[in-house]
Amino acid sequence: MKHFKLYHIPIAYMLVYVLLILGTGIWLFLLSQGLESADMMQTLSQIVTLPEPKSLHNFIEVATPHLFAMGTLIFVVAHFMLFSTNIPQRFSLHVSMLLFVVALLNIAAYLLIITGFVVSGWIKLLSMGLFVLLFVLLLIMVAFSL
Repeated sequence: MKHFKLYHIPIAYMLVYVLLILGTGIWLFLLSQGLESADMMQTLSQIVTLPEPKSLHNFIEVATPHLFAMGTLIFVVAHFMLFSTNIPQRFSLHVSMLLFVVALLNIAAYLLIITGFVVSGWIKLLSMGLFVLLFVLLLIMVAFSL
């Protein structure tokens, strides 16, 4: 960070806030897929073998706010990398752009399932896992830049 001590306060707050948003997002996804059952592995295998049936109308209802929220969150967090002197801007640009692509894949995964292009829910789990890993990487990069 460019030696401004007051940058640490909003960035540290943003890191905590974003981690809580990410955690509750994962929790809500798992709850919608049947997390209340006692066996977590059974829930994950159920997501892979028989994902929750969705309609195209339901997809549009879910995808619209997700596109806005995920895009805005990535946009805000990635812009903190502009002030970094520790991490090359080219690397942070690549991570940010890849994060946008994975977020779009994560949102469109249900569309792939609805249309029958993918029969299994593995694509949703894979895209969500990749999104979370890349986003945590971006958060670590921002924290390292403090």
